[in-house]
Amino acid sequence: MKKLIILSIICLLSAQEPAEITLSLDGIYTSHEFGNIKHHNMDIYGSGLMSNFHFQQNNFIIINRMFMSDTWENAAKGGGKEVKNIYGYTHEGNIQYTNTWGQVINTWKMGRSFVKHGYGKTSQLLISKDSRPFDLFSWDIQYNGLSGNMTGIQLENINDKKRFLSLHTIEWKMNEKLTLSFSESSIYSGENRSIEWQFFNPVIFWVPERENPSTGQANGFLYGGLNYIHSPSLSFWGELLIDDYQINHEVKGDLEPNEIGFLGGVEKTGWPFNASDLWIEYTRIKNRTYQTPDISETYTHRGFPIGHYLGNDFDIIQLYYSQTNLDGKLKPYISLAYLRDGANGLDTPFDTPWEDSTVTLETGYSEPFPTGPISYVSEMELAADYRFRKDSFFNAGLFYRRSTLKGKTEEEFTFVLRLWLSLNKTFTY
Repeated sequence: MKKLIILSIICLLSAQEPAEITLSLDGIYTSHEFGNIKHHNMDIYGSGLMSNFHFQQNNFIIINRMFMSDTWENAAKGGGKEVKNIYGYTHEGNIQYTNTWGQVINTWKMGRSFVKHGYGKTSQLLISKDSRPFDLFSWDIQYNGLSGNMTGIQLENINDKKRFLSLHTIEWKMNEKLTLSFSESSIYSGENRSIEWQFFNPVIFWVPERENPSTGQANGFLYGGLNYIHSPSLSFWGELLIDDYQINHEVKGDLEPNEIGFLGGVEKTGWPFNASDLWIEYTRIKNRTYQTPDISETYTHRGFPIGHYLGNDFDIIQLYYSQTNLDGKLKPYISLAYLRDGANGLDTPFDTPWEDSTVTLETGYSEPFPTGPISYVSEMELAADYRFRKDSFFNAGLFYRRSTLKGKTEEEFTFVLRLWLSLNKTFTY
């Protein structure tokens, strides 16, 4: 790690080209609260002010983004601290360095950052764009159509247990149409545990390593994804997450239901008009996925899911259509979603009903999906983005929500309002 920092500093000082520095202050406002179905990319933010410092000289980058607001709810995703009625946190803060050796491109990143992973539109299964930023070290490597990633993350402590998350991914762009991805992640915890290098080795499989008796317990995941571009205007994508899959049924513990997640979608652009965008996506995640009996191994970071933002025990289908005008400034859209939300989730304990004395290997064990009582939620958002500057836009429209639980129905009809105002300046130094 120290060698990487020293190498980066040497490259920075020896570079002949001037540095490019961008400073900005962004004002963010959204009338949506956390917990709703996401209909807009801004819904992962609360209302407040975001500062942005971006320094780049050749292949060396420094990023720092700070967020502050007058309410804890707006800063909840960063675990904001209060100082004189102002809540704030470091949204991102990292250094990056890229180096090319022949045809191999390496990128190292250290600090606080988001992790980009998966192909889903609304969210992703293994590491979602809705998760909060991580304190990490990552190494990306690219060679022709192959790319790999190793990321080590330190999470917050739970019940005095230290928590770590490791991720590695292999992505293969087979041709101009098909891209395949395979990933593993493991979250492990313990009072006396620290970085365990077998979980960060990018060239071994962690799931077999996790089953080694000499290795401490971990909650491991397998992931497969694909993205297929049939034509410039038609594409498909899919993701499969395996948390726990029962192969044998020799003991009662093998009667545990499979814990898996699936996501798939299709997008059609240029129909019925040239600037049209139409896509539909379906997601299904079984109960207990992302969880273990040990709450410190639950797949969360500071109370927010690391995987899909809705957690588990649900399925949802979402349809989106937008139409951009000729100058690209105005984009009206409609977003429709139907959610079946089960009674369990990441906020409920991991139970083991298959261990009950009334259950035997002969009778087996099964449970409905989602688990009852089920909340049936329909949402619609009819709104438009208006981009009045390169990095600034205004969003307004109508929002409707209908929720039914145990025969009782509640309806909500409101206006939705979002604003992103960016004041920025880029200069060379």
